[in-house]
Amino acid sequence: MSKNKDLMKEFIRSFKDPYTYDPRVNLSARWALLWCTLLLILGIIHIHHAFQLVVDFTFGIIALILYPTLGATGTIHREREKTITDYSKNLEHLVEQKTEQLAKNEKKYRTLFEIVPAGMFRVTEGLEIADINSFALGLLGLPHDKVIGQRCLDLICKGGNACKLSSCCSTEDIVTTETTLQSVNGVPRSVVISCRNWKMEGKASIIGSITDITERKKLEETILENKRKLESIFDGMEDGIIVIDQEQRIAAINRKQAAILGAPPEQLIGKDCSEIDFFTPHKIIKKVFRTGTKDRAEVSFPSRNGEEKDRNIFMDIIYAPVKNKEGEVEQVIEVLRDITEMRELEEQIRRSERWVTIGEIATCVAHEINNPICIIRGFTQRILKKTAKDSPNYHALKIIERECDRCSKIVKDVLNFARPEIPKKSLLEREKIVEIIDDCLKLLEFRINEREIQLSLEVDSAARINIDPNQFQQVLLNLFLNAIQAMPNGGKLRISVSTIQTHQFKYPLGSTLILIEDTGVGICPEIFPRIFELFFTTKHGGKDGTGTGLGLPITKRIIEAHEGTISVESEPGQGTRIMIELPL
Repeated sequence: MSKNKDLMKEFIRSFKDPYTYDPRVNLSARWALLWCTLLLILGIIHIHHAFQLVVDFTFGIIALILYPTLGATGTIHREREKTITDYSKNLEHLVEQKTEQLAKNEKKYRTLFEIVPAGMFRVTEGLEIADINSFALGLLGLPHDKVIGQRCLDLICKGGNACKLSSCCSTEDIVTTETTLQSVNGVPRSVVISCRNWKMEGKASIIGSITDITERKKLEETILENKRKLESIFDGMEDGIIVIDQEQRIAAINRKQAAILGAPPEQLIGKDCSEIDFFTPHKIIKKVFRTGTKDRAEVSFPSRNGEEKDRNIFMDIIYAPVKNKEGEVEQVIEVLRDITEMRELEEQIRRSERWVTIGEIATCVAHEINNPICIIRGFTQRILKKTAKDSPNYHALKIIERECDRCSKIVKDVLNFARPEIPKKSLLEREKIVEIIDDCLKLLEFRINEREIQLSLEVDSAARINIDPNQFQQVLLNLFLNAIQAMPNGGKLRISVSTIQTHQFKYPLGSTLILIEDTGVGICPEIFPRIFELFFTTKHGGKDGTGTGLGLPITKRIIEAHEGTISVESEPGQGTRIMIELPL
């Protein structure tokens, strides 16, 4: 009943205000009302037709019954239309908001795309450039219209890098490559190109970035060049350098110090310094780490060089802390200066001063000794002339004469050693060199033949020697005599003279090398360090008599006076090799 009442209200209201509803919705109801009204009018006009009136009235009643139903249906359509209209308005408003937001985002991202300090680009699946920012255009040196639509492989990625760019289409990974970008103005730029596959509007494309690393590469090259220079300076220094960290391990070492330690730098870095740095006072290192102040020490140790195994090395070591910005000591640098030559020079000076004193004493003593010796020798020779050779005293007198001669020679050698003559150098050519060597061998010819020693002499055609001829003869006699005495049962004596054009710092004009080799008994390791020691001799009587221990010291002194060097190599039973090098 309530439903019918509502329908009747709707029907009556449609009469009162028929234009308040949507005509499209109420069209059927209004046509029914119009038809019912028309039938009533026709019924009144044709009232004489009673049956027709009943029929018309029946249709009118049906129309009146149907009108509320049709009106209600129109209401439902109106509500739905209103909902659809509101939804459409809301949708339009939402679309406007989203469109405005998309425009703002596009503007924001376009701004970022343009102001980012790196080149940005997008290429299509066909590797044609679809978009590119101003930074990338600046790297290429081309305007925007000359780039869009061009093949990326012709402008950005060339050669092997083109393959990397093409591979982006088949992977989701970021592909990065470093290359050189050639701009239009011909200036090459070092760049890093990063690309990635990216779908846009359902189509495959590639987005990428171009980072200009030209300045970074220049900086890296500068750093590497400075590093090479520092390493060259570090390794080229004459002083040894070791850098020690807080764990007492070697962090860095130069080649000079590595050579002193007897190993390449690569094998020493990372090692515990207590294992290989055998001469550094480690308590000083700990003190520098603890106090942060510099320190200094002087140490000596035997040489690890096989050629100088009997030589002591003297080192002056400076310890300096390396601090961080907080003032904490992170490392300690050891600077080791080889002062061996300075100490040896000081020793030579002390020895020279000592020998100056000895020379003065020797001059007085020699004068006082020579006179009695000459007198003894003279009387001995006079008595020998009057004594028969078969007399028991004849042998004793010969001994006295021989010992007088030996004493005279010793006095002469001492004077020569204590007061060496200043060398009177002259440049000797090959002929003069051969002549002096032959004269020395002739003086020793009897002993050479007696022991059946084979001689070998080799003198280069261009050989020259800058030396005092008399002192050169004295050197050769001393060395030849030692070689002959080292071969009591015969052997070979080889002599060679050659000129070396080395142009070394020590000998800028070249040098002359004199080699004297024998196949004698050699020198024992126990006595080898003492062979140049004054008055040291291994000849105590026997066939060659007693030595004075002055031959080799005098020889060395003469060579050093000529600014040359003398070295000896010998093994027991393997003979001896003496090398003399003199500057030209």
